[in-house]
Amino acid sequence: MLHTTQGIVLKTFKYSETSVIARVYTQKFGLQTYIINSVHAKQSRTKPALLQPLTILDMVVYHREHKTMNHVKELRPAYTFTMLPYDVVKTALALLIAEVLYKTLKEETSNTAQFEFLYHFITLLDQNANPSVTANLHLWFLVKFTGFLGFYPQNNFFYTDRPYFDLSEGTFCHRQPEHGHFIALPLSQLLFRLMQLAADQTAQLEMNRLQRRQLLQALLLYYRFHVDGFDEVKSLHILEEIFED
Repeated sequence: MLHTTQGIVLKTFKYSETSVIARVYTQKFGLQTYIINSVHAKQSRTKPALLQPLTILDMVVYHREHKTMNHVKELRPAYTFTMLPYDVVKTALALLIAEVLYKTLKEETSNTAQFEFLYHFITLLDQNANPSVTANLHLWFLVKFTGFLGFYPQNNFFYTDRPYFDLSEGTFCHRQPEHGHFIALPLSQLLFRLMQLAADQTAQLEMNRLQRRQLLQALLLYYRFHVDGFDEVKSLHILEEIFED
Protein backbone atom coordinates (compact mmCIF):
# COMPACT_ATOMS: atom_id res chain seq x y z
CA MET A 1 0.00 0.00 0.00
CA LEU A 2 1.30 3.47 -0.90
CA HIS A 3 1.83 6.13 1.76
CA THR A 4 3.26 9.64 1.83
CA THR A 5 5.64 10.58 4.62
CA GLN A 6 8.60 12.76 5.36
CA GLY A 7 11.87 11.09 6.23
CA ILE A 8 15.37 11.90 7.47
CA VAL A 9 18.20 9.98 5.82
CA LEU A 10 20.55 8.35 8.32
CA LYS A 11 22.72 6.02 6.24
CA THR A 12 22.88 4.31 2.85
CA PHE A 13 24.45 1.07 1.65
CA LYS A 14 25.17 -0.11 -1.87
CA TYR A 15 22.59 -2.71 -2.95
CA SER A 16 23.43 -3.19 -6.62
CA GLU A 17 25.24 -1.34 -9.38
CA THR A 18 22.50 1.28 -9.51
CA SER A 19 20.45 0.88 -6.31
CA VAL A 20 20.97 1.54 -2.60
CA ILE A 21 19.49 0.51 0.71
CA ALA A 22 18.67 3.51 2.91
CA ARG A 23 17.96 3.68 6.61
CA VAL A 24 15.47 6.49 7.02
CA TYR A 25 13.73 7.86 10.09
CA THR A 26 10.20 8.62 8.91
CA GLN A 27 7.48 10.79 10.37
CA LYS A 28 4.78 8.17 9.85
CA PHE A 29 6.52 4.84 10.49
CA GLY A 30 9.59 5.59 12.60
CA LEU A 31 12.82 3.89 11.53
CA GLN A 32 12.51 2.15 8.17
CA THR A 33 14.74 0.43 5.62
CA TYR A 34 14.08 1.17 1.96
CA ILE A 35 15.38 -0.08 -1.35
CA ILE A 36 15.82 2.90 -3.67
CA ASN A 37 16.32 1.91 -7.27
CA SER A 38 18.35 3.55 -10.05
CA VAL A 39 20.18 6.04 -7.82
CA HIS A 40 23.38 5.58 -9.82
CA ALA A 41 21.72 5.14 -13.21
CA LYS A 42 22.60 7.77 -15.81
CA GLN A 43 19.02 8.93 -16.39
CA SER A 44 17.88 8.69 -12.78
CA ARG A 45 15.92 11.56 -11.24
CA THR A 46 17.10 10.43 -7.79
CA LYS A 47 20.59 11.85 -7.40
CA PRO A 48 22.99 10.57 -4.71
CA ALA A 49 23.06 14.05 -3.16
CA LEU A 50 19.43 13.51 -2.13
CA LEU A 51 20.54 10.70 0.16
CA GLN A 52 23.28 12.45 2.11
CA PRO A 53 23.08 12.16 5.93
CA LEU A 54 20.31 14.27 7.52
CA THR A 55 18.68 15.13 4.20
CA ILE A 56 14.95 15.63 4.79
CA LEU A 57 12.73 14.06 2.12
CA ASP A 58 9.14 13.99 0.98
CA MET A 59 8.55 10.34 0.13
CA VAL A 60 5.94 8.13 -1.48
CA VAL A 61 6.64 4.65 -0.16
CA TYR A 62 5.24 1.15 -0.23
CA HIS A 63 4.63 0.01 3.33
CA ARG A 64 3.80 -3.43 4.63
CA GLU A 65 3.90 -4.11 8.35
CA HIS A 66 6.61 -6.49 9.59
CA LYS A 67 8.44 -6.42 6.26
CA THR A 68 12.20 -6.02 6.63
CA MET A 69 12.57 -3.72 3.62
CA ASN A 70 10.12 -1.69 1.60
CA HIS A 71 10.44 0.19 -1.68
CA VAL A 72 10.33 3.88 -2.47
CA LYS A 73 8.14 4.99 -5.36
CA GLU A 74 9.01 8.70 -5.33
CA LEU A 75 11.15 11.08 -3.33
CA ARG A 76 12.08 14.74 -3.44
CA PRO A 77 13.58 17.26 -1.01
CA ALA A 78 11.24 18.38 1.75
CA TYR A 79 13.84 20.94 2.79
CA THR A 80 16.67 22.28 0.64
CA PHE A 81 19.95 22.91 2.42
CA THR A 82 21.40 26.39 1.97
CA MET A 83 24.68 26.15 3.92
CA LEU A 84 25.30 22.69 5.33
CA PRO A 85 26.75 20.92 2.23
CA TYR A 86 29.17 23.81 1.65
CA ASP A 87 30.44 24.20 5.22
CA VAL A 88 33.04 21.66 6.35
CA VAL A 89 32.21 22.05 10.06
CA LYS A 90 28.47 21.65 9.53
CA THR A 91 29.04 18.66 7.26
CA ALA A 92 31.17 16.98 9.93
CA LEU A 93 28.53 17.72 12.57
CA ALA A 94 25.85 16.24 10.31
CA LEU A 95 27.88 13.03 9.93
CA LEU A 96 28.26 12.76 13.70
CA ILE A 97 24.58 13.39 14.43
CA ALA A 98 23.44 10.99 11.70
CA GLU A 99 25.69 8.26 13.10
CA VAL A 100 24.37 8.81 16.62
CA LEU A 101 20.80 8.61 15.32
CA TYR A 102 21.62 5.45 13.38
CA LYS A 103 22.94 3.85 16.57
CA THR A 104 20.08 4.96 18.83
CA LEU A 105 16.83 5.02 16.84
CA LYS A 106 15.16 1.60 16.97
CA GLU A 107 11.40 2.07 17.06
CA GLU A 108 9.42 1.35 13.90
CA THR A 109 6.50 3.48 15.06
CA SER A 110 5.58 7.13 14.66
CA ASN A 111 6.87 9.63 17.21
CA THR A 112 5.76 13.06 16.01
CA ALA A 113 7.46 15.05 18.78
CA GLN A 114 10.79 13.32 18.17
CA PHE A 115 10.57 13.79 14.41
CA GLU A 116 9.75 17.49 14.79
CA PHE A 117 12.66 17.93 17.20
CA LEU A 118 15.03 16.40 14.65
CA TYR A 119 13.53 18.41 11.78
CA HIS A 120 13.95 21.73 13.58
CA PHE A 121 17.45 20.87 14.76
CA ILE A 122 18.60 19.98 11.24
CA THR A 123 17.19 23.19 9.77
CA LEU A 124 18.85 25.22 12.53
CA LEU A 125 22.18 23.49 11.89
CA ASP A 126 21.84 24.41 8.23
CA GLN A 127 20.61 28.00 8.60
CA ASN A 128 22.59 29.23 11.59
CA ALA A 129 25.26 31.74 10.57
CA ASN A 130 26.93 32.22 13.96
CA PRO A 131 30.10 30.07 14.22
CA SER A 132 29.96 30.25 18.03
CA VAL A 133 26.52 28.61 17.96
CA THR A 134 27.56 26.01 15.40
CA ALA A 135 30.60 25.00 17.47
CA ASN A 136 28.37 23.89 20.36
CA LEU A 137 25.25 22.64 18.56
CA HIS A 138 26.26 18.98 18.54
CA LEU A 139 26.80 19.08 22.31
CA TRP A 140 23.40 20.68 22.83
CA PHE A 141 21.81 18.04 20.60
CA LEU A 142 23.43 15.12 22.42
CA VAL A 143 22.17 16.45 25.75
CA LYS A 144 18.63 17.25 24.64
CA PHE A 145 18.14 14.06 22.62
CA THR A 146 18.63 11.95 25.74
CA GLY A 147 15.21 13.20 26.80
CA PHE A 148 13.63 11.25 23.94
CA LEU A 149 15.77 8.19 24.67
CA GLY A 150 14.84 8.10 28.34
CA PHE A 151 18.03 9.06 30.18
CA TYR A 152 18.01 12.86 30.41
CA PRO A 153 20.45 14.02 33.12
CA GLN A 154 18.92 14.77 36.49
CA ASN A 155 18.68 18.53 36.91
CA ASN A 156 20.37 18.71 40.32
CA PHE A 157 23.72 20.44 39.75
CA PHE A 158 24.98 22.67 42.57
CA TYR A 159 28.42 24.25 42.28
CA THR A 160 29.58 23.72 45.86
CA ASP A 161 27.59 20.60 46.82
CA ARG A 162 27.08 18.48 43.67
CA PRO A 163 29.90 19.38 41.24
CA TYR A 164 30.39 15.89 39.75
CA PHE A 165 28.27 14.25 37.08
CA ASP A 166 28.00 10.47 37.30
CA LEU A 167 27.90 9.16 33.72
CA SER A 168 26.54 5.75 34.67
CA GLU A 169 23.75 7.07 36.92
CA GLY A 170 22.88 10.27 35.04
CA THR A 171 22.93 12.49 38.09
CA PHE A 172 25.10 15.16 39.70
CA CYS A 173 26.66 14.12 43.00
CA HIS A 174 28.69 15.60 45.85
CA ARG A 175 31.67 13.23 45.68
CA GLN A 176 33.60 11.46 42.96
CA PRO A 177 31.98 8.08 42.13
CA GLU A 178 34.26 5.17 42.96
CA HIS A 179 33.79 3.62 39.50
CA GLY A 180 35.60 6.59 37.93
CA HIS A 181 33.09 7.33 35.16
CA PHE A 182 32.28 10.96 35.87
CA ILE A 183 33.06 14.52 34.87
CA ALA A 184 34.05 17.28 37.28
CA LEU A 185 34.19 21.06 37.14
CA PRO A 186 34.28 22.88 34.79
CA LEU A 187 32.81 20.23 32.43
CA SER A 188 29.96 19.35 34.77
CA GLN A 189 28.93 23.01 34.95
CA LEU A 190 29.10 23.29 31.16
CA LEU A 191 26.82 20.26 30.90
CA PHE A 192 24.38 21.83 33.34
CA ARG A 193 24.36 25.09 31.38
CA LEU A 194 23.67 23.19 28.14
CA MET A 195 20.60 21.75 29.84
CA GLN A 196 19.28 25.27 30.47
CA LEU A 197 19.89 26.82 27.04
CA ALA A 198 17.90 26.82 23.82
CA ALA A 199 19.79 25.70 20.73
CA ASP A 200 20.22 29.22 19.35
CA GLN A 201 21.64 30.40 22.70
CA THR A 202 24.64 28.06 22.75
CA ALA A 203 27.03 30.88 21.81
CA GLN A 204 26.63 31.96 25.45
CA LEU A 205 28.53 28.83 26.43
CA GLU A 206 32.20 29.75 26.56
CA MET A 207 34.58 26.81 26.30
CA ASN A 208 37.92 26.15 24.70
CA ARG A 209 38.72 23.42 22.19
CA LEU A 210 39.97 20.99 24.82
CA GLN A 211 36.85 21.40 26.96
CA ARG A 212 34.61 20.98 23.92
CA ARG A 213 36.45 17.79 22.95
CA GLN A 214 36.37 16.39 26.49
CA LEU A 215 32.67 17.13 26.91
CA LEU A 216 31.86 15.48 23.58
CA GLN A 217 33.80 12.36 24.57
CA ALA A 218 32.02 12.30 27.94
CA LEU A 219 28.59 12.59 26.32
CA LEU A 220 29.35 9.75 23.91
CA LEU A 221 30.45 7.63 26.87
CA TYR A 222 27.18 8.58 28.58
CA TYR A 223 25.33 7.19 25.55
CA ARG A 224 27.38 3.99 25.71
CA PHE A 225 26.26 3.46 29.30
CA HIS A 226 22.59 3.91 28.47
CA VAL A 227 22.06 2.65 24.90
CA ASP A 228 22.48 -1.06 24.21
CA GLY A 229 24.96 -1.70 21.43
CA PHE A 230 26.17 1.90 21.23
CA ASP A 231 29.75 1.36 20.10
CA GLU A 232 32.51 3.56 18.69
CA VAL A 233 31.36 6.64 16.78
CA LYS A 234 33.56 6.46 13.71
CA SER A 235 32.85 9.99 12.50
CA LEU A 236 34.23 11.46 15.73
CA HIS A 237 37.81 11.66 14.44
CA ILE A 238 36.67 13.75 11.44
CA LEU A 239 35.12 16.34 13.72
CA GLU A 240 38.11 16.37 16.05
CA GLU A 241 40.49 16.96 13.15
CA ILE A 242 38.39 19.88 11.90
CA PHE A 243 38.20 21.54 15.31
CA GLU A 244 41.96 21.15 15.68
CA ASP A 245 42.59 23.26 12.56
